[in-house]
Amino acid sequence: MRRFSSTELGRLRNEIPVRWVIEALLQLPSKEIEGVYRFLCPVCSEFQTGLNPHTNLARCFRCEKNFNPIELVMADKGLNFVQSVTLLLEREHLVKQEPLDQQFVSTADYSKRRQRPSLHSFLLSKACGGD
Repeated sequence: MRRFSSTELGRLRNEIPVRWVIEALLQLPSKEIEGVYRFLCPVCSEFQTGLNPHTNLARCFRCEKNFNPIELVMADKGLNFVQSVTLLLEREHLVKQEPLDQQFVSTADYSKRRQRPSLHSFLLSKACGGD
């Protein structure tokens, strides 16, 4: 049986966004309700869930289960730890190389950010003598 290094396991737990695992890899039903991201818990099949982008963990408040990316794969696919890690290692190249904070933006935060002028607009206004 293959042994995984702590570096590999840490990378899978911390650098593969849990939201990517939910949406792209596992294709769990998910939705945003009042600016809060929810997904269908693979254990209890409820939408009483949430994500914490700072810890890269998902949580179901109904069954009180926390999930990192490896645990999500195990719960949804019915795989053991080694199989789940192997699957994530095989697929991690598919993850977009975007900063984690950009992966987990609420609808309200996204709208606020879209209203700010772009860097190009700002520099153009400065070059044209604008304040």
